Amino acid sequence: MNFNGLGVLNAAMLVGLAGAAIPIIIHFLNRRNDPVVDWGAMQFLEFSPRERRRLNFAELLLMLARMALLGLVALALARPFWMPRSAGAAAAGTSEVGDSTVRRDVVIVLDGSSRMGRKSGGTTPRERSIAWARAFVKRLKPGDSVAVLVAKDRVRGLVDPPSFDLEGVDRALAEAPEPRGASDLPSAIGEAFRILERTRNPARDVIILSDGRRSAWRPGDLARWALLRDLRKRMPSPPRLWAPNFAPTDSTDGPPDGSVGPLELSRSVLTPGLPVEVSTSVANAGPGPMTRLVELVVDGLVVPGRSRTVGPIPAGGKIPVTFRTEFATAGSHLVAVRLGPGSDPLPIDDESARPVSVASALAVLLVDGEPGLEPLSGEVDFLRAALAPSGDPSPLVQASTVTLRDFKADQLKGKRVVVLANVDQLGPELSAALGAFIEAGGGLLIAPGDRLDVEAINQRVPKGWSPATVGKLNGNLAKKVVVAHPSPRTFNGPALGPLGQGDAPALGEADLFAYRVLEPAPGSTVTARLDTGDPWIVERSFGKGKVALLASSIDAESGTLPVNPDFVPFAHELIAHLASGAEGPRSIKAGEPLEFALDPAPSQEVKSLTLTTPSGSKVELPVLTSGTSARVRQTETSEPGIYRLTLPGPPGTFAYAQVVGDDLNNGPTPLEPAEAEVLAQGWPLAFDADSNRLARRVLTADQARRNEVWHTLILAALGGLCLEVWLTRRMVRKQEGR
Repeated sequence: MNFNGLGVLNAAMLVGLAGAAIPIIIHFLNRRNDPVVDWGAMQFLEFSPRERRRLNFAELLLMLARMALLGLVALALARPFWMPRSAGAAAAGTSEVGDSTVRRDVVIVLDGSSRMGRKSGGTTPRERSIAWARAFVKRLKPGDSVAVLVAKDRVRGLVDPPSFDLEGVDRALAEAPEPRGASDLPSAIGEAFRILERTRNPARDVIILSDGRRSAWRPGDLARWALLRDLRKRMPSPPRLWAPNFAPTDSTDGPPDGSVGPLELSRSVLTPGLPVEVSTSVANAGPGPMTRLVELVVDGLVVPGRSRTVGPIPAGGKIPVTFRTEFATAGSHLVAVRLGPGSDPLPIDDESARPVSVASALAVLLVDGEPGLEPLSGEVDFLRAALAPSGDPSPLVQASTVTLRDFKADQLKGKRVVVLANVDQLGPELSAALGAFIEAGGGLLIAPGDRLDVEAINQRVPKGWSPATVGKLNGNLAKKVVVAHPSPRTFNGPALGPLGQGDAPALGEADLFAYRVLEPAPGSTVTARLDTGDPWIVERSFGKGKVALLASSIDAESGTLPVNPDFVPFAHELIAHLASGAEGPRSIKAGEPLEFALDPAPSQEVKSLTLTTPSGSKVELPVLTSGTSARVRQTETSEPGIYRLTLPGPPGTFAYAQVVGDDLNNGPTPLEPAEAEVLAQGWPLAFDADSNRLARRVLTADQARRNEVWHTLILAALGGLCLEVWLTRRMVRKQEGR
């Protein structure tokens, strides 16, 4: 706190001034209230009126000396200071003067975003900012302290708490992590304030080293900046803020800056041999047009025959790129799209990767509500043949069939999807178990038939089970008259969307002899319609799982859908889509804990596994066991990118996970001068493109800014102690010589 050039660094110690009243309290407590008894010889023992006045005056001086002694000690502990009128001129001056002799606490904030690594003029903003920081630390004096923070999606302490070992700080700066992901400078400034609240040097500074991009400064978040100004005002000794600009010196004749966008997969559930499309985009930030080779990489190896050349892409342009591939084995894999070798000022964004999990086979339970006596005459016979053909040694789906009478709740264990085909109704126990199965991430496909209990299924709509209310039956199964066809142009979503493409999709030729009119419930999605306009497939999420309701059945009695050429891909895509709810998250946000489930669990001899972070550093993680399950857990995930866990199986087997950073608006747009002016209003935040000049300003701003007087107060307290001793001895001698 300070008032008109005066202030104290430890305001709480001012409470000690109340201790000055202790001598007065003791004086009144020691006053004698005994009755006075006059006797003859008393007149020869009393002081004369003049001596009494001198003694009272000495007692008063003694009391004042004791009070002053306690007050001076309290003031010295509060560390008062005064500021001359010339302090503001010294802060704004740019003339070269000697380094500051005022002890200071400094927090250096390094912008850790990926664009700090963009090469221009033979160097990068990161290299220039770290060189500046190391040179600045070498100019500090013994007694100065330094903390270093790295501003990424989450703030990381490189040197925290502040260190007086300036050589150690220099080593930490030399070993600062490579820039990656986005940056949040307002959060880093707030963390710097937290650090400076615990320091004690009179001068305090926060230095933000960045390339001046608006995405890192976030000028549009005015509420956070207002909060930071308020936090600074509440600090006992508010710091100054300095922002040198290390923007790259872009030229029009340098190589273009290419980048690969996030990857999108055409399906969320993968099995060995099942084709998948990997889509992304290639962008060119300029300068000039760009033509580059684009490669598909799986588990670190370029997929043969998939590479292609794209371009020329104009500066500021973007083109889509799609690859088609498949995975030969089950397990965790890493798929990536990257630009081929070439000159690029920012190579860190030349590759985009994504971990995928390939299941050996999807476990599907088919509940047949009307089993057939002849082959392919039951409700699920065609579906089973499409999902798991007989004679296939490695089917994509592991399908098992059970009748409604034999259907038990324990059969849901280990299953990914359940199909209810022409099932009339379920008992309370099965109904509750199926609801828990879906809520935990399982998928449910309901294919109605003539046995469907319409009232029972409609009762589940308010509970979130059924995605639609089932209405009347259109058509007559006995007459075999075609009443509708699927309408491929209405197909949407990851499962059915690809099947509706082309001039004449085969599913549009499937004949339906009857179908139920469905009325979608709130929150449901119609993923396909019939050519009559009525919904054919309605989908709804329930907990972590998904439920899909067909308007028609999937047996041969209801139409020609089971013998349609696209019935097999239709069945596979729909089942895989419903099974995606059970997939655990393969990507998390920065700062969230990362867990790998180990299946099968390693032997007891395996105590730890090695995790490789995006920067290449290795961390040993202990294996955590619970019964027959095992897992490893990593809590430090501030660095975005791919994390790779070395598994205890055969050499070269890994599990992958991704930490997603906040890359939104992480572009090259610089902070506008008007925006910088708004951010600097209301507090001492100084932007300066000349980093050398700003270093002099930092070191001289406090040269005449604060002058502490606690040393003088301590000397005065010692003088007061001597005065108190002298007055006490003088009073004793007078009383003895009386």
